[in-house]
Amino acid sequence: MVLSIISATKIGLTEGETSIHTMIIAALGCNIAWGIVDGVMYVMEGSFARARYADLLVKLKSHDMNAAFTALKHEIGQAADMILDDPGKERVYSEVVRSASHLQPEKTSVSKDDVIGAVACFLLVFISTFPVLTPFFFMRNLEVATRLSNLIAIVMLFSLGYEQAKYTNQNGLQLGLVMVILGCAIVVVTILLGG
Repeated sequence: MVLSIISATKIGLTEGETSIHTMIIAALGCNIAWGIVDGVMYVMEGSFARARYADLLVKLKSHDMNAAFTALKHEIGQAADMILDDPGKERVYSEVVRSASHLQPEKTSVSKDDVIGAVACFLLVFISTFPVLTPFFFMRNLEVATRLSNLIAIVMLFSLGYEQAKYTNQNGLQLGLVMVILGCAIVVVTILLGG
């Protein structure tokens, strides 16, 4: 996000102290706003997921095996199709329905964990701004600071792709390079648009 904001904000700025100050304020403001949005979405998703699972639990406890199996198939059918044959799915679904009879649905209201997660989302978005903004704190040339900022953002994208590959059983170098290509595409588009 900060990569896009820096490039877009640069379009309307000229060289000078005021331009660099404006760039920093715009990037921080944007990431504060997006941090809040991401935090709120985190809370909403947590509440939505609990409501969805509570609804699933009601269906599983309904004593209507067809409704229970249909609900399970909707929830986990794609994953089950990839790893189980039909008799295997039948056994898994039956065991899930049996186990569900002892469970109680979670409350769907906002929890303490939701709030902690929302704050963590906000901080992650906000703090991730600072490496990309570092050149603007130490340089007075807007053009050079912007390009160095772009480079830092692209290195961060590579690092994120490389690390994400560890959790998705993919090649780290390849996923890192895909992220770099996406980041470079954003930079090229904004440069072509005057940023």
